[in-house]
Amino acid sequence: MAYYNKIGFLILNDRRSKFLVCEKAPEHVTSDYIMPGGKNDELDEMQCLKNEIREELACAIDETSIEFVGEYTDVAAGRSDRDVTIRLFSGRILGVPTPSTEIKQIHWIGKKDLENKRISPIIRNKILPDLIARGVLV
Repeated sequence: MAYYNKIGFLILNDRRSKFLVCEKAPEHVTSDYIMPGGKNDELDEMQCLKNEIREELACAIDETSIEFVGEYTDVAAGRSDRDVTIRLFSGRILGVPTPSTEIKQIHWIGKKDLENKRISPIIRNKILPDLIARGVLV
């Protein structure tokens, strides 16, 4: 089991060429680009996901659109001595994503961002390559 266990949400743009990532404020452990979502402190993954997206992006999730994407493990952002596992789900949001609570900014990244050092290790090393290989990200 990883040191950090998180739930992530994949929000693709309409063309499926980019997806949304979050940047936390500087006082947090990392300012790397991370997946929206968070630590699963709840028994129900879907409830955790809904709560995190509401808190971080001020949006709701279209529950009928949620699909499991995969589970990924790599070095934790900002903590090279620890690992993180993200159970990643995809779906549509209801509303316009707006940075909220600890989220400072949101960004849209795609294939050309594979070498972007601002992207957390798990996204750069595992999630982004997998989404490209599986044709989820075009």
